[in-house]
Amino acid sequence: MNSPAALPTHSATSERRGRQPAVPDQLENLLSFEQSVTLTAKSQFGWTLAFVRRPLFQDIEVVIQNPEHTQFMSIEQDGSTKPFYNVRGGDFR
Repeated sequence: MNSPAALPTHSATSERRGRQPAVPDQLENLLSFEQSVTLTAKSQFGWTLAFVRRPLFQDIEVVIQNPEHTQFMSIEQDGSTKPFYNVRGGDFR
């Protein structure tokens, strides 16, 4: 008998959103005015959009990263930012 091949567990567990892209196509429709202003201001300093979390029945979480990809910030609904630490290390290599 042939033994079954090992399942690639990393790819199965690393992607929780399934087929949804990290950044949705209609991002402008999801962001509040304050979030879009903050995103524009931060992008002038080299920050880029890392991903958007879309939990069910909750507000979206917009996460940006610095140019060195060492710091992450969450943009709140009111446009304020706060440090975001819930990022797995190998996701952005």
